[in-house]
Amino acid sequence: MNFHIEKASTKVLLLLLLADFAFLLAHVIYTMDLLSNDIYSIDSDGGYAEMFQYIKEYWIVIILFVIAIRRKHIIYFAWSSLFMYFLLDDSLKIHESFGIYLAKYFEFQPLFRLRAQDFGELSVSILFGIILFTFIGVSLLFSDNIAKRISKHLFLLVIAVAFFGVIIDMLHSIIPWGESLFGFIEDGGEMLVMSIIVCYVFNLRIDPVYQKSQINI
Repeated sequence: MNFHIEKASTKVLLLLLLADFAFLLAHVIYTMDLLSNDIYSIDSDGGYAEMFQYIKEYWIVIILFVIAIRRKHIIYFAWSSLFMYFLLDDSLKIHESFGIYLAKYFEFQPLFRLRAQDFGELSVSILFGIILFTFIGVSLLFSDNIAKRISKHLFLLVIAVAFFGVIIDMLHSIIPWGESLFGFIEDGGEMLVMSIIVCYVFNLRIDPVYQKSQINI
């Protein structure tokens, strides 16, 4: 798909990706026992990489909210709400906490090397996904063609986030080998895709939406 990105936004993307790769490199150095503090690990709660990911999600929420006010389209507020859930879920561990509760309440059983808790977490993610994407779907009924095109792009990017955050995470549990590799792919993939989303929504602050320059993703 083609994302038309103005030059200032490509610079933002470059800076974000450079930061991501720096965190990934620090993680590799940490796994080689050359750094002792797990704050350098990309999968560490409260680590540098995780904090940077929160900041990116916060920027996405704010930019989409401002666009919703400027353009008076509820669809942008709907997308802002989705990324607000991502931010709250990542920082407050919503799907983990409620996942444990659901697993116990419905007495989920382990299957295919997946824990009962994993099925509970997946159920929570699906539930919130249905609610938020229903909101987005209804909002699309009142949107113009440009907003629908932007929503298509955001949807594909969210699918990419879900691929790393859900599919790779499940493979991480199912496959008995390569635990550290799958963890690296999962967290690293989420970081890189979120940087692309920041760049994309940052570009939307400018009218017209699509500029002459473009990058293909």
